[in-house]
Amino acid sequence: MKVMSILLTVLLAAAATHGAEPGIAITVYNTDLALVKEVRSIDISEGVSEVKFGNVASRIDPTSVHFKVVDGPDAAVWEQNYRFDLASTSKILERYLEKDIDVVTEDADLFSGRLISVDGAGIVLDQGRGVGPVVTLNREKVSYVRFPMLPEGLISKPTLVWKIGAERGGDRLVEVTYMTSSINWHAEYVGVINEDDTSVDLAAWVSIDNRSGASYKDARLDLVAGDVHRVREPVALGRGYKADMQLEMMAAAPEFQEEQLFEYYLYKLDTPATVADREIKQLAFFPSTAVGVEKVLEFDSYRGTDVRVLLEFVNSEEAGLGRALPAGKVRMYKEDSIGDLQFIGEDRIDHTPKNEDVELYLGNAFDVAAERKVLATRKITNRVHEEDYEISIRNHKDEDVVVLVVEHPHAYWTVTAKTHEYEKVEASRIEFKLPVEADGETVLAYTVRYEY
Repeated sequence: MKVMSILLTVLLAAAATHGAEPGIAITVYNTDLALVKEVRSIDISEGVSEVKFGNVASRIDPTSVHFKVVDGPDAAVWEQNYRFDLASTSKILERYLEKDIDVVTEDADLFSGRLISVDGAGIVLDQGRGVGPVVTLNREKVSYVRFPMLPEGLISKPTLVWKIGAERGGDRLVEVTYMTSSINWHAEYVGVINEDDTSVDLAAWVSIDNRSGASYKDARLDLVAGDVHRVREPVALGRGYKADMQLEMMAAAPEFQEEQLFEYYLYKLDTPATVADREIKQLAFFPSTAVGVEKVLEFDSYRGTDVRVLLEFVNSEEAGLGRALPAGKVRMYKEDSIGDLQFIGEDRIDHTPKNEDVELYLGNAFDVAAERKVLATRKITNRVHEEDYEISIRNHKDEDVVVLVVEHPHAYWTVTAKTHEYEKVEASRIEFKLPVEADGETVLAYTVRYEY
């Protein structure tokens, strides 16, 4: 209960009322969650009455709904129902079993009778009330079906239905807040690295993926970055969607204002935005900025036999950033000899606070090869043994390079002999920086004594 109370406090704080005016606001979390707050004018009768509140997300969590009157006579919700049994041809047909309907085929033939059976393949009509002919119709050949009315209980869109008690009738502004799933956002970064690989022109976009079953027109849009804890339910209410995604690019870039919220980061869009259902919307997150970077060639046998290409920078103001970076994919490009941009690799970053290091793995070096060998193993005592290692780095480029060789000694270890100096980064990680001349080779040899 304490976890849920903290979560709801954070969610409600993120969608605090900004004046009693009709409108909608949505706070999207990067954990398949959104908080929707809508202020709407509704007419509530005196006494106890039923009020319908439609156009809500089909993936709503009905247990999260919060109702309050923000302007006008007070009223209280006595009972709440969430109706999500949406009307469809199959459902209406099922409701009309043992009732009369009219079926028109693609040849314009009319068949009337009592519906006695329906499935995915056909419709069976009794045209003689049990004593006359029975007609079987192929559903693929049916043009349309005419029903006298919409069956009770079926609705055209998900709807909240309240039983409300009010001492006075009339219009009032109400604020309805609820949580919904099937909506998410993530950051995407695009960088263009300069000719000598020392700087990146970095820009960021925000992508909002809405499958919640509702559109939010001209909404105040907030985004929250951080790992919000949620209690997972075994079964979710509502319906899912399978649909093609529409990619919408904004012509004019809005601006996000950043602030801290609890232990997370909140980004507020300074202009209203429409987030349509079954759409991916992209918004500019921050404009292109120059960031100082360092290209690193790394060989770590724990990660494979290739020499990896890394791009490293510090998320600091000195480097050109110094802001909270939400988790997302980073794509890198570089101009070729005629000025065309070419893709050179991509990686993902986690939520990264300012002044923290960022490391991007972009691929493997084509012209730099590495080979690691265990040359010898010697038993000194029952608890002590030694191993000799040799690592060869061959550079086939027409320029000198420096390769960072990473090794992972285990147990209690001591380097007893070495051809190159190393740095102990942590208990099980040491690093050698090996310079290798153009079209040359550098061989690292070292011995480790292990004690158990």
